[in-house]
Amino acid sequence: MSEPGDDFHLPAPSSQPITTALGIALMLAGLVPDARLWRMAMVSLGAMVFLIGVWLWLSDAIEEYRNLPD
Repeated sequence: MSEPGDDFHLPAPSSQPITTALGIALMLAGLVPDARLWRMAMVSLGAMVFLIGVWLWLSDAIEEYRNLPD
């Protein structure tokens, strides 16, 4: 149980959750049934945006965790 005077850590604001959500939205939009070839490109682009967003989000979280005061 924490004492009333204990401080707690809040992470800094980040744009990575929005980037990750955009990647997921692009992938889902590419899954809409259609006879055009651009669907695969949209799914691929969404997957790349998603993976980059997750990578940056995790690297920011790890860096922030390493810099926490003891």
